[in-house]
Formats: sequence, structure tokens, C-alpha cells
Amino acid sequence: MKLNKFSHIIIFLFILVVSFYVYKNYREKTVRSIGENTLIVGTSADYQPFSYIENDTIVGLDIDIVKEVASRLGKKIVLKDLPFDMLLPEIQFGNIHVVAAGWTETPERAKRVLFTKPYLSEDPLLVVFRSNDPKITSLDDLNGKEIVVNEGYTADSYMSNISGPIIRRLPMIADGFLSLTSGRAFAFVTAGSVIKPFFDKYGKSRFNIFKIMGVSDSYSLSVSKKFPELLTQIQRLLDDMERDGTLVRLKQKWGVTTEWLI
Repeated sequence: MKLNKFSHIIIFLFILVVSFYVYKNYREKTVRSIGENTLIVGTSADYQPFSYIENDTIVGLDIDIVKEVASRLGKKIVLKDLPFDMLLPEIQFGNIHVVAAGWTETPERAKRVLFTKPYLSEDPLLVVFRSNDPKITSLDDLNGKEIVVNEGYTADSYMSNISGPIIRRLPMIADGFLSLTSGRAFAFVTAGSVIKPFFDKYGKSRFNIFKIMGVSDSYSLSVSKKFPELLTQIQRLLDDMERDGTLVRLKQKWGVTTEWLI
């Protein structure tokens, strides 16, 4: 029987849908099989000091935390460095067990993945600008100015709802500071915990900061809804790491603190 054009489209769509579900089921079975003794962790290694690449190795606070969690679970760990915007679909489909990438829980993300309690909270949002530029005393001073944020993070979400500044999104903290020091941006809006290494590198005296009141960041690990039992296990271990001082030690190791800003 000769098929018309519409029939060909229907057959193509049917094959496409079937192929998707076969691939999806295969991926889930593969992850579950590997997951018996391995924790598959997704990260986006562009957010120093939480997750970034140093000497061809992914390092950072989140990486140390999730490695310690895997060790206490008695599991090996596989790190997958993914583009930031791929983390949510990958964990939602169950292709990875956990995301460790300086992630903040939001209502939208919480609909799609499970979050641990924050291991770091009350991280202030700061406007960083050059010390020889006019002082910033309110967000109104950013009107008409080019402002850099890191794409997908809290600063991006917050500043995108502020009318007036011209927002430019960059993937890495280092890119933000490079734009600032080279004069390509008027200010860099970011979380306080990430700027110390760059103040140490460039010299704190070269910058001023303005703290945005009423907004702060927090960071959690997230777990795929395909593996809900992991959330309970990981949260218990994070609570243990809080009690035994491991989290404090790791935060100190990576300089993730805002006390030095005071």
C-alpha cells in the first residue's frame, strides 16, 4: 500500500518516540547498574572555588564534599563535567545520581530534583567594582551600566529582574573578574564566597564592594528523583560531616567564607 506524506510523518514520529523511550530506559538501567557501587556526579567545572579545573583535574569545595560522601557510602565516584544548563535535564532523566556544582535550590528546580539541606547559607550577593570608579551606594547607580554575572546562578536570576543595568552573562568567575579588571564591564555581581581567591590574585585594594541587602545565596547537593533513597543517605552523611567538623575543615581549605569581608 502506498503511503502518503502524512503517513510517513506519523511513522517517523512513532519511531522517534519509541527510540527515545528505549534510550531513556537503557540509560536508567545502566545508571542503576553502575550505581550499585558507583556514585555518578554531575558538575559544571567553571565556578571557583566550588567546582573548577586545576592542572587538568576537577577540584573544589563541592567536589571534596561529594567525594567524602561517596567514601562514607563505600562507593566509587565518577565525575561528569557538563555545561551548566545540562545539569538539570541530566539529573532529571536519571543519567546522573547527584549534582555538585555550587547549586542553589529554587522553587523551579525543586519541582524536578531533590535537594539536601544547605551546607552553606547566608552567602551575600555583592556588587564588585573598581576602586577608582564612582562609589556604588544603591542598585540605581547601575542604571545604563554594563554588569557581568555568571549565567544560571543566583546573581543572574536576581539581576535579570532589575530594570536599568545592561546584563552580560559569562560562564566563569574568572571571566567576570577579567571583564572587570580590563574595563569591559562596570561591575561584577556575584556571591561573596567566590571572590576571595580573585581578590588575593589581583589585590583587594583594586576593588570596592556593595552588599545587596535582603538577598543571599545558599548551596546544596541535589539528588535525582529516580534515586530518592540516596537523598536520605546523603543527608545523614552531611549531618555527620557537620557534627564531626569535616564541613568546617573543607570550607576553610577552599576559603569559602565571608568573614574576611567584614
